[in-house]
Amino acid sequence: MALALVFGLYFLSFCPLSCVSVGSRPLKRINSAVFGKLSRRISRYTAASALKVGIVGAGPAGLSMAKALQELDTGVDEVTVFDRGDALKPELGGGIQINGGAAVLAKLGLGDEIKAAGLPVKGIRSRTVAGNELFAIDVGEAFQGESELMHEGTPMAFTIMRDALQRVLADSIPEKTISLNKKLVSVNENTDQVKCTFQDGTTYEFDLLIGADGIRSEVKRQVWAGSNLDLNPKYSQIRIQFGVAKGWHLTDSQEMQQWFGDGTYALAAQYKGVNGQPFEMIALVFADPNEVSENANWEKGEVQLDCVNRLKASKNPAEVIQLAQRCDRFYELGVHYYPALQPWVSSKGRVILIGDAAHAMPPFLGQGANQAIQDAYCLAVKLAELKSGKISSLSEAARSYEISRKPPTAALQLESRLLGFLETAGGPGTIPASMRDIFFFVLGKLGIAKKTFVTGAVPRV
Repeated sequence: MALALVFGLYFLSFCPLSCVSVGSRPLKRINSAVFGKLSRRISRYTAASALKVGIVGAGPAGLSMAKALQELDTGVDEVTVFDRGDALKPELGGGIQINGGAAVLAKLGLGDEIKAAGLPVKGIRSRTVAGNELFAIDVGEAFQGESELMHEGTPMAFTIMRDALQRVLADSIPEKTISLNKKLVSVNENTDQVKCTFQDGTTYEFDLLIGADGIRSEVKRQVWAGSNLDLNPKYSQIRIQFGVAKGWHLTDSQEMQQWFGDGTYALAAQYKGVNGQPFEMIALVFADPNEVSENANWEKGEVQLDCVNRLKASKNPAEVIQLAQRCDRFYELGVHYYPALQPWVSSKGRVILIGDAAHAMPPFLGQGANQAIQDAYCLAVKLAELKSGKISSLSEAARSYEISRKPPTAALQLESRLLGFLETAGGPGTIPASMRDIFFFVLGKLGIAKKTFVTGAVPRV
C-alpha cells in the first residue's frame, strides 16, 4: 500500500495536471486537503523507514538494543553503537544471571548462542551460616508452565560472565556497528535531530539517540542538565564486595548458594566465561551508612582481606571463605539506584534512556541486565509499530515505550531495595537477623519465594 502511494505521488510530481484525467475529463485541480493528507501519510512512512539511530554504551543494554533494531522490522536504516573504551575487553566485571533477558534474546534469534555461552541454573538454595535451610527453588520445575521462560524445552536461566554475554551480542551484529574510543562530551537536540559530539572532535547527527551508558549516564547528564532533576544516583546504604576465581570447585554445581549471617549476605555461584571458561564468584553484601567514593584507591588485596575477615566474623562456611581466598580479582562497590519514575524520554522525544541509565536498581533480584535487555526489545517493538503505522510518530513511540516499561521496573526496583534491607539484617540500621531468617523461611514454605523469583523473571515487554 505504502509503495503504491509513493509511486502515485512520484507520477503526479512529473506529469502535468492537464494530462491527468478522471473519466474523459482532464483533472485541472487536485483537492488540497486530500493531497496534504496523502503527503503526510507518505512522509510519515518514509521517515519511519529511514531512521538513523545512535546508541551510547556497548554493554549488554546497548548491544541488545542494536541487535533488536536490526532483527525486528523497525525501519531503522543505520545503527551505530559508541563506547568510550578502546576495546570490548575480556575479564572485566563479574558474573550475572539472565532469565527473562535470555528468553528475550531467544526471540531475537540468539537462543542457541545463549544456551552455549551460559551455564544453566538448576536451583537457588538459601541457608543460614549455621546450615539451616530457609528455602530452595528448583528452577526447571518453577519455570514449567511459563512458556515465555522456555525455549525449545529449555528453561532460560543461566549464569554468565558479563564479558561473555557482551561477546555473544557483539558477534551477532555487523562489526562496523560498534565505534570505540568515543567519549561523549555534548548532546544537542532539536525537533528534527540529535547532534552528538565526542572528545576526539567528531560529531554525528541522528534521528534518535539512545542512552545505554549505565548508572552514571553521560547522555542523561547532558540532556537533563538544565532541569530540576537530581541526576546523582541514590546510595542505598549497602555495599558489595565481589571476587572472581577461575575454575569450578563449589560442591553444589549449577546451584546459586545464598548464605545469611549476622549483618551479611553472601552469594556463591558458578559461571561460564568467554570460550566456556569456568569461573566462580563470591558476592558479600553488608549494610554501611557511610558512602565513599567509588574511585577510592582500593587495592585488590585490601578488599579481599576485608571480605575474608567479614566472612569469618559472620561464621560463613569454610567453602565460601575458601572461594574468597581463591579469587584473583576483587572489587568493592556501593549499591546505588535511580528512582525508576524519573523521565526516560527527553522533552522533544529524540533521546531515550534504557537499562541502568533509566532505572538502575539494587542487584538483589538479579534483574539489572534482564530488564535492560527487555527495555531494548520493547523500544524496538515500538519503533516497528511506528513503521507499520500502528504508532503515528517517533515521540509517541518513545512515550509508549516509557509507559510500558516503567511499571514493571519500578516494582522490581522497590522489591529489590526491600530485599537488600532484609538480606543485610543484623547490620547497622537494620532488623535483627533472626527476624529475617524467620521471614524467609515462611516465604519459602508458602511458595512465595518461588513465585517472586518467577514473577521477576517473566519478560514484561
